[in-house]
Amino acid sequence: MHPNITFTQLRCFVAAAETGGFTAAAQRIHLTQSAVSQAIAGLEDALGAKLLTRTRVGVKLTDLGEAALVEAQALLAGAQRLAAITQASDKLAGTTLRIGSVQSAAARLLPGWLKPFRALYPQAGITLHLGTDEEVNDWVLADAVDIGISGEPHPDLDNTIVANDDFVLILPGNHPLAKNASIGLDAIDGERAIFSGGGGNHQLDEALAAAGSKPHVLFLVRDNATIFGMVREGIGLTVMPDLTLPDDTSGLAVRRLTPPLRRDLHASIRKRGLSPAGQAFLELLPIDK
Repeated sequence: MHPNITFTQLRCFVAAAETGGFTAAAQRIHLTQSAVSQAIAGLEDALGAKLLTRTRVGVKLTDLGEAALVEAQALLAGAQRLAAITQASDKLAGTTLRIGSVQSAAARLLPGWLKPFRALYPQAGITLHLGTDEEVNDWVLADAVDIGISGEPHPDLDNTIVANDDFVLILPGNHPLAKNASIGLDAIDGERAIFSGGGGNHQLDEALAAAGSKPHVLFLVRDNATIFGMVREGIGLTVMPDLTLPDDTSGLAVRRLTPPLRRDLHASIRKRGLSPAGQAFLELLPIDK
């Protein structure tokens, strides 16, 4: 913006253009008529151009004034948004956003969701608790966290889908099944497997049963890194959500499932309402409103 142009001048100009006169503009923005007139004159001097012309019934925009009005309105709208952000930030000062999440969502999704929250509310604190689907839901029910992110919706909570995640088959790199681009769950019947012991396997269990597939489960392991390490060493295969995959998949063969098996990730809150910080975060999540 031109260094000699002020927001007061822009407000006066926009008010006069929209109301059609200095008197009405002065009433709208609570200034005297002479103050409005002087502000607009100062704006025209700074721009070196006439924006308004007087008529018998008020004022009229010049051709340049028509173009200037659009830009002035945009500048004022931006200033209002900036003020709203500042006020919202002050509103959450001293509050804490408490989140419970399954590990995969915390690693892959929460960083992107928390970035705009931190930008808008830098004075709000954040705590994050990692757990299984069941633990996350229990934390929400007990009011230990404001919002839970998990793959298992709970009937006593308000659950909203925020992301989808496809299950994938993860094999040792030299496994015979790795030659296939996609694999059905029936193909792992009787195969040695390491499955997650962190809960949230209901959907996978149902899909295996529907396929008539009974892999030989050697271990139920809670830690994802341990599961992938075991698979890499050839101890067995696993079926895990895509978001759980490590950055380094060397030694692993990741294959799509046919037909696809997808889980929904939910943001879950108590039905009796949210804290201000929780509500502010919820409004930033990728939810179809």
